[in-house]
Amino acid sequence: MNTIWIDITTLLAWKRPAVGIVRVEAECVRYALTHTEHPVRFCAFDQLNGYREIGADQVKSCLDSLGKPSADASPSVPVHFVKPRLSTEERLKQLLRKLLCWLPEQPRARLFLILRNRRHHFQELLQGMRHIKSAIKQLLRPVQAAPTQPPQQTNSARGTPPFARSDIYISLGLDWDDKDLAYLHALKRKLDLKILLCCHDVIPVKLPHLCVESVSAMFSRYFANVAWNADKIVCVSRCSERDLLSMLDTLGTPIPKTVVINHGSELPPALEAPEDTIGVPYILYVSTIERRKNHETLYRAYTRLLDRGEKNLPKLIFVGMHGWGIDGLLADLKLDPRTQGLIEIRGHVNDAELASLYKNALFTVYPSLYEGWGLPVAESLAYGKFCLASNAASIPEVGGELVDYVDPWDIPAWEDRLGYYFANPNEIRRREQLIADSYKAKPWSVTASEILTAAASLSPSGEVSEKSPTAETHLR
Repeated sequence: MNTIWIDITTLLAWKRPAVGIVRVEAECVRYALTHTEHPVRFCAFDQLNGYREIGADQVKSCLDSLGKPSADASPSVPVHFVKPRLSTEERLKQLLRKLLCWLPEQPRARLFLILRNRRHHFQELLQGMRHIKSAIKQLLRPVQAAPTQPPQQTNSARGTPPFARSDIYISLGLDWDDKDLAYLHALKRKLDLKILLCCHDVIPVKLPHLCVESVSAMFSRYFANVAWNADKIVCVSRCSERDLLSMLDTLGTPIPKTVVINHGSELPPALEAPEDTIGVPYILYVSTIERRKNHETLYRAYTRLLDRGEKNLPKLIFVGMHGWGIDGLLADLKLDPRTQGLIEIRGHVNDAELASLYKNALFTVYPSLYEGWGLPVAESLAYGKFCLASNAASIPEVGGELVDYVDPWDIPAWEDRLGYYFANPNEIRRREQLIADSYKAKPWSVTASEILTAAASLSPSGEVSEKSPTAETHLR
């Protein structure tokens, strides 16, 4: 059987706690190091030299250091996007916030609340202006031909790749950031390379208004290149598969075979509860803190609960690195006197610490506007914790009937459901018992084995050395 090459470019460069995409690559690599049913080697790519082989010892070292703080770690940035230039209105908001900070606490709080009461009107005005601006730009933009041609290689002066003819190449990471898919396509044609790629989500193309401006066009080209390269695409959910196939049909590209392989969800054993959470009730939201993840809805739901006189609310803990589009939210959390000490952000949290936070939470929340999968929902259930989640995109695939779903945009509904569960701890315990009785977490080893088996099926001989374990359903 031909060699399977797993690309670990993303893993080598990652210096922060693992997000879902990084975890998929890491767990597949971890499985490949300890299971020998498929002949697996590892490689990485750089723009200057092309592909090179990575030895097993370096791979193990990389896994061991995953998520540990590094002196040369870059500042937290979102997975999909670079930091945008601030808009005029955002710069004006920042100036206003700086001016507020100069005021004494009492008048500052009073003025802040006055401005908050008018905020919806300003937001509606600004949103209308943004739609008009976007429509004008789309109207004036030249019509581009569909990407019906394969990507054209621009730099061939690279070293000799380690691949042999008809080898199988897997890439599961941040390919839009650190790969040259035109070069990969040239290798595919030259070596008859078989390629397995992954679609984690199509958010920048499907929902461009939730992304930094101009990213959508870049991702359209990226997915077109994926379609020209891949012999098979792993999709992390049925939702992401549907959205991908619909998008490729619109783009006019080839449509490769697809296979749906869900994420695993187990974490290492929990540490003792962090000292600052002992005896402190809290609910937990695990996610990169960016606009699409919709932390704003939870903040607003909490302020509505406070304004109607609710007392002794549980602390709300956000676990995740900072992303884009959250300057306003962070300023609100800093300035709003109602939520001081009630809403907390934790950045670098390793897996064992995260497991402890899951284990000791009252329950978890997940109001995201769109997901390719929704890993924290599965992790919550794996720890036996009830989750109040958005009903958008793939999230209901993750939680089935064990999760209570709310429209992510409906702030009064979030206020209502949060208030209900805070007032009815017996209902939370009933939900936890249902989870204990009917939920079975999918091991990451099964996910990794399914991915390797999907890759092995691309072998010209069609051989698979050993049958992969059958993926177990989430609900017993």
